[in-house]
Amino acid sequence: MTNVLLETLKKFGILLDDMRGQGYDNGANMRGQQSGVQARLYSLIFNINQEVYVFFSASTHRWDVLLKHINNLTVKPLSTTRWESRLDAVRAIRFQVKEIYSALLEISQDNTLINSSGVKSHAEAIGIINKFLNFKFLCCLVVWYDILFEINITSKMLQSISLDVSETLKQLESTKLFLMKYRSDEGFKNTLRSAKLLATDLGIKDSFSSLDQSRIRRINKQFDYESRDDPIIDPKHRFKVNFFNAILGRAIQSIDERFIQFSEHVNLFSFLCNISKIKNNDELMTHCKDLQLALASNDGLTSDINAIELYDEITALQRRFNNTETNPRFVLEYICENQLVELFPNTYISLRILLTLPVTAATAERSFSKLKIIKNYLRSQMSQDRLVGLAMISIEKELAYNMDMDEVISDFASAKARKVKF
Repeated sequence: MTNVLLETLKKFGILLDDMRGQGYDNGANMRGQQSGVQARLYSLIFNINQEVYVFFSASTHRWDVLLKHINNLTVKPLSTTRWESRLDAVRAIRFQVKEIYSALLEISQDNTLINSSGVKSHAEAIGIINKFLNFKFLCCLVVWYDILFEINITSKMLQSISLDVSETLKQLESTKLFLMKYRSDEGFKNTLRSAKLLATDLGIKDSFSSLDQSRIRRINKQFDYESRDDPIIDPKHRFKVNFFNAILGRAIQSIDERFIQFSEHVNLFSFLCNISKIKNNDELMTHCKDLQLALASNDGLTSDINAIELYDEITALQRRFNNTETNPRFVLEYICENQLVELFPNTYISLRILLTLPVTAATAERSFSKLKIIKNYLRSQMSQDRLVGLAMISIEKELAYNMDMDEVISDFASAKARKVKF
């Protein structure tokens, strides 16, 4: 991957010395340090969600029974590449668990299903019902929905082409703060409270069963001075430690790990996010010097900015903003609109680099999921040109919807017309 990247930059004449930021969409293949968010940890809830979708979608009769009970949200399949699909799948069951349970119950009690496929439908429906009638499953359903809903908001905003480092930092801090607050005794109580409401709708006990507890493994001591760990006997406390705290801790750790490089950029440019906030002159000078070193050439002889001049420019701008709340875009627009670029050249360059750093998630990543729909489901074989064309229409559907189809058909007919006018 590195060789391909370097060869491409060389092909287009882009010098590495002129680059000020790199972005890889925080991909695990590019990072190479951890497996990423898509590691299949704690897949209990997703397996059941997929099982529900496969059960109802495999038969038109079952799907009609499902539509008779649910309101608006239909069950959704899972995707191994898009976590947003997992939110849709969890949402459909999270807010319609009673309706889906009623549909499963109707199929399990349908006496008209007497052939081999009917017997199989009875057995599958009863198997899924038994999984639904489990308080642990309901708790997992609530936890996963709350986590995925919050993360999806940040993921959507990270796909905005106008997002900069300062706004990205706010979104990541907001998500991390939510997860840390959720991973508390109060958050666990709220989870149990929501799960108990679902248990009431299903008419089951709103408590953990001792049958859910697996056999406690005894680990032999290697040395005499080692003490034996006290096993967790309470099933509720066991669920909190082994699932609730573990999954939220992993989510918080993933945010920290997958934005290490981004954190380095934030530490360099954070003082520019609100220049009127810094009151300590020594602190401001330290930030300016660090930024000058970061934007210096490999030999250290030249730099994009001068730290002392940047310090004087920011100090002058602070007096003009009267300690009001500022952001990088506002300051840059102020400099450009008032034609002050020559007076604040170092601030102008620094803000331009800050606002153009690649921090957003790649919007083209969804094109990979489109290929499966275009090629496998609609056509088994097609030429490369046709595949590329259909993929382009699907990816750029916003532009396709705004096109005048009559004009497109007319141009196509003119280009493909076989009759020659004499």
